Amino acid sequence: MRSPTKTAAPAPGSRSPQPPAYGVPSPELIARADRGFARFLAHHTEDQDSHADDEAPQQ
Repeated sequence: MRSPTKTAAPAPGSRSPQPPAYGVPSPELIARADRGFARFLAHHTEDQDSHADDEAPQQ
């Protein structure tokens, strides 16, 4: 009798429901996230600057 073995990679030629790199973000996904985060930071910084002007003492 064979003992069960657990491996992370599917056997060659098997049709697995998950791709071999399941759970690993693609470079395209990372680049898209970076662009979105940069957009968020730029927008957030503009909002802070406009609020800082509103709170400045009037002379």
